[in-house]
Amino acid sequence: MTGSYNFSVPLRMGAVFAIALTSCQSLPIDQLFAPSYESQIAEYLSNTGAKMYGAYWCPHCARQKQLFGNAAQLIPYIECDPRGANAQVDLCNTVGISAYPTWVINGEFYLGVQSLNRLAIMSGFEEADGHVDIPSGGSGGFSPAP
Repeated sequence: MTGSYNFSVPLRMGAVFAIALTSCQSLPIDQLFAPSYESQIAEYLSNTGAKMYGAYWCPHCARQKQLFGNAAQLIPYIECDPRGANAQVDLCNTVGISAYPTWVINGEFYLGVQSLNRLAIMSGFEEADGHVDIPSGGSGGFSPAP
């Protein structure tokens, strides 16, 4: 059967696409463009007064920021080195920061890199499922403050 073309496959694909497009149109816009998990945690931390204290040269602070991905700019970050951008050295000294990163969440100090899960639980963004032990010590590396 040379010279003939079967149109049924493209037509079926078009119908599938039309159905998929129609079903997407019924979704609320906030579900189509929902913020990432990282963004939600960062915004929650910021809105609840949590702070991450660090220094621009600290590799552990950089690692902590990497865990937030594109939401890193939403982290409530306080620069403690006077050579860093927007440094708040007096605040860091008043709070008693001795290592970077240090998270202050609900009045408690947490040294070192923290997983997103730990931050979510420690801040109250998520509830612990009973299997997570959150000691007051750090879970990741940290750099001593000079």
